[in-house]
Amino acid sequence: MRETRKEAGHTFGEWAPLRDIYGMMMDELAETWNAIDALIDDLLATGCEVVAVGRGYCITPPDGMEATVKALLDRFGPRAHLMPAINQRLRLRGLVVEI
Repeated sequence: MRETRKEAGHTFGEWAPLRDIYGMMMDELAETWNAIDALIDDLLATGCEVVAVGRGYCITPPDGMEATVKALLDRFGPRAHLMPAINQRLRLRGLVVEI
């Protein structure tokens, strides 16, 4: 039986499979996707090449920007558990290298 959560008149039972995949409810997932999109935007603004590769992703900072990129990634926090979501967001933008 799928769990449901009632908020603001909405039933979130239909999102249970997404929660099972990503470990969060839909509202938390949308918030995470927004944070990932903001990180990608910030990385691209610094001149990084950011692409989905296979099931992961690759970030290549431009010369001399390594410290800035590290600061952006540190500010975002741990990302290992978000690899599938980051990969998906990059693919949606067409930022992918097929191997």
